[in-house]
Amino acid sequence: KDIPLVVTLTAKGALFMNNQPVPPDGLRIALNPLPRESSILVRADRVTVLDRFVAVVDEIRGLGFHQVNLEVVRS
Repeated sequence: KDIPLVVTLTAKGALFMNNQPVPPDGLRIALNPLPRESSILVRADRVTVLDRFVAVVDEIRGLGFHQVNLEVVRS
């Protein structure tokens, strides 16, 4: 079974890919080398700004990834 790549968005707007920090506007660079069939889990806590969460998901889908799942962590 495929283990999804985990993209985490913090309440402060910081972005991580598999627990490694991603610089602002660096998501495209981080995801470009990956196969488009990769499964991605976008994780955010419940206080994350919805607009930023949606923007991250839209960017991932815009890069051609279709297996994008969402998870909201209740803290």
